[in-house]
Amino acid sequence: MARNSGAIGGANPSSLARLAVLPNRRLPHVVAPLGDSRAAAVYVDSAQRGYTASSALNWANAYLGQRLVIGQGFGKSGDRTDQVLARLSAAIASGAGMLYILVGLNDISQNYPTAGTSGATAFANVRTMIDAGRAAGMIAVVEAEVGANNLTAAQIAQVNEFNALLFEYGERTPGLHINDARFTVMQPSYGDGALQFRVGFSYDGTHLNGRGSSYAGEGLAALLDKLVPPRPGVALNTRTALVGLGRRQLLTNPIFTTATGGTLGTGATGTVPLGFGGSVSGGGATATYGTQADPDGIGNNAVVDATFSAAGSQVRFFQDVPAANYQAGDIVQGIAVIDVLGTPSNLAALMLQLVQSTAASGGQSFDNYSMYGPVGTGQLGVDRAVRVTMQTRPYTLLPAVGAGAYVQLSMRAVTAGSGGAKFVVRQMALKRRDGGY
Repeated sequence: MARNSGAIGGANPSSLARLAVLPNRRLPHVVAPLGDSRAAAVYVDSAQRGYTASSALNWANAYLGQRLVIGQGFGKSGDRTDQVLARLSAAIASGAGMLYILVGLNDISQNYPTAGTSGATAFANVRTMIDAGRAAGMIAVVEAEVGANNLTAAQIAQVNEFNALLFEYGERTPGLHINDARFTVMQPSYGDGALQFRVGFSYDGTHLNGRGSSYAGEGLAALLDKLVPPRPGVALNTRTALVGLGRRQLLTNPIFTTATGGTLGTGATGTVPLGFGGSVSGGGATATYGTQADPDGIGNNAVVDATFSAAGSQVRFFQDVPAANYQAGDIVQGIAVIDVLGTPSNLAALMLQLVQSTAASGGQSFDNYSMYGPVGTGQLGVDRAVRVTMQTRPYTLLPAVGAGAYVQLSMRAVTAGSGGAKFVVRQMALKRRDGGY
């Protein structure tokens, strides 16, 4: 067969050179959040062990089955775009393949550097972030500026200026993807000179709460679904993933194969799967627990039907991990797949908590959360039927230092007031990893 001039085996050498580097390119599912307090809201703590429910990025990940790896965050409360630029190099150096940018409002609310140039200035700095990330081999996902309550008409004009420049740049820039949550989270009926969050979507007029983030995260998930391929290995999909088979999963009965034999606390009734407990707290809250066959056929589901009486009431479904199942130095990660049914009423948060206490007294306690949400004014959680996959960040277990040490994984439903909610826990597991992120 004749060979084309200048080709080897029919392929152009420059094409082969490009193909050679593809296996080493940055991974698009590894995300570095960069921005102001809204980007910092990915985490609840400075140690960055707890993912919050006040982040659309976290909700998008929960809807996508934890397709993303959200590692170190580079958000800081109060920062303008010029201040965020100081962390750009660190975000790029993190090795992430996606740069998630959420910033701009502080420039506009502070009229920086002037009231008539804040929007253009913020965009110019965001463009620098985009271009630097792209040059390093990252894709950039940028949130359009939604604004906030109580901005002046002149500041709203700067919000529009920022977005117009961003959208136009997105038309001609490969590797730049823009998510626009304005219609989702803001009142569409407000006039040209006013901005206002939808009722129940923000706890302070500037930041989304869990409910607002759950809606914003749905649109972001639709975008990310096109950018990041599905990633297997998060949820259990076989009966062989049990604690005794390779010690890759450390909970007893994670897919609830044995549907009875668990324990109930005061205020809880019904049936709990073997190895698990069900409890309620907070002044008159009640919960009925039960089980049902899993529709995928790999075990059973645990059903929790809760009634809340006041703010701060709490329902828990949990397991104290048997001490024989884990060792100091194990890198572990909690996972749960949960269906929220119907229309929850006054739910503040539904979260997964992995906690280690190294002793009953005199030791240390470490909390690791997925979708953490507080109880407080304006703190509302999801109000519709959804399926979420929750996963904590990898955590290295410490040695016990005395009696009473424990490791516990729990689903917690916390209320913002009187109401009720029903959940189906499809599986709950504690995975052992070989490394963190």
